[in-house]
Amino acid sequence: MMRILRHIPQWLTYRGHRSRYDFRSRSEAGQSLPAALITLAVASLLLTPFLTFVSSRSLGTGVAQETFNDLYAADAGVEYGIWSLLNVPSIRNTADLNAGTAQSLAFPGSLNGITPTISITALPIGNWNPDPPGAPADLTWEFGNGGGSLAYAGKECVYALGGNKKNNFGCYNISGDSWNSSLASLPKNVDGEDSLVHGGGNSLFALVGGKKDNFWSYNTSSDTWNMLEIIGEKVKVDQGAALVYVNAKKLLYAFSGNSKDFWRYDISSKGWSSMADAPGTTKTGADLIYTGGDYIYAIQGNNSTAFWRFKIPNGPWSTLPNIPVVVKEGGALAYYGGDYLYALQGNSTDFWRYSVTMNSWTILAAAPDAVGAGADLIFTHSKGGFSLQGGKNTDYWEFEVTPPRYKISVQAASVSIDTLYEIDGTTRTILFWDID
Repeated sequence: MMRILRHIPQWLTYRGHRSRYDFRSRSEAGQSLPAALITLAVASLLLTPFLTFVSSRSLGTGVAQETFNDLYAADAGVEYGIWSLLNVPSIRNTADLNAGTAQSLAFPGSLNGITPTISITALPIGNWNPDPPGAPADLTWEFGNGGGSLAYAGKECVYALGGNKKNNFGCYNISGDSWNSSLASLPKNVDGEDSLVHGGGNSLFALVGGKKDNFWSYNTSSDTWNMLEIIGEKVKVDQGAALVYVNAKKLLYAFSGNSKDFWRYDISSKGWSSMADAPGTTKTGADLIYTGGDYIYAIQGNNSTAFWRFKIPNGPWSTLPNIPVVVKEGGALAYYGGDYLYALQGNSTDFWRYSVTMNSWTILAAAPDAVGAGADLIFTHSKGGFSLQGGKNTDYWEFEVTPPRYKISVQAASVSIDTLYEIDGTTRTILFWDID
């Protein structure tokens, strides 16, 4: 301030000197002193607010710079969170396994002296549609007591075999949201568990409980059942029975249940062959699924967390990372395409997804109610399908699989950012970016 004030008299003096060289009278020149004093007074009045403005502007610039640094650090924190989800499998796995719970992520260093704090929260994947209006129509017969299975043969129909020591069989029309229960019933009552699969074209295959008459085919065009060769004269189809179709080879593979027995059926030659024993005894909740390629995947059931893989056509079996929960009555596997297969735990609302490439499990949105014996899960399109609740219930639910979504929250000094990030295969989308 003093430096500025010292220049004011010189400026006024200069103006005073300048006035001496005007072509004016001496008397006019003598009037320069009052004018100078007036100018000095006015300048003093203007100088105070000017200096206040300069001081405020300097302070504002400093605050703006600090805010900019905070924002820069917060942005960097979000970018690091996104990079970590895409490039560090352990970080994404931890978030997925603890869906709904924030996981801390350490930022590697600081920016302008600021170290942002970061948390990543995986949102539960999937939506269920359990109740009217708009929910799928329920059946009039129960699923449970060791029976209940779904099969999808394309187009509009999802076929259901009822179990529950009966021979109920029907078809759910997707667009019409209605059941056709007038189809030909299975020629025998289900004694124990059953499994129904689409075997290509117009064929369904059913493995049903009992020592006799335990293997059947159904023609969707003629609405007729045909008994096929039983697994073996002394083989009882029991708890843990499961059937899967390998379309690449036109083969069926089966657990007969309540044993380690594993079987293969050649559709062309119409005969059964014994395969290498499963790694453990299968019981209620066991299931098989084919995901294309060279492997069949299996859950053991029997209150076990075991998860296995069988190499087509003759084995061997290998053990994979356990499903994070024990599989009980109502356990089921489903697959449509891509990297994921899906599982109901059974005797709970837990719904899980396994990534083949990442070799890891992720919990999804919980089912509307606990599933029980006779539950099943089937995909009818790449993003969803239908489920039987089982447990002596008639409930029939629709589910939708949503892409993985992650909330990334960052705090950097005075700035906080919340971001919702979606990873849908190779498509990545920021759904929102909120700065506070």
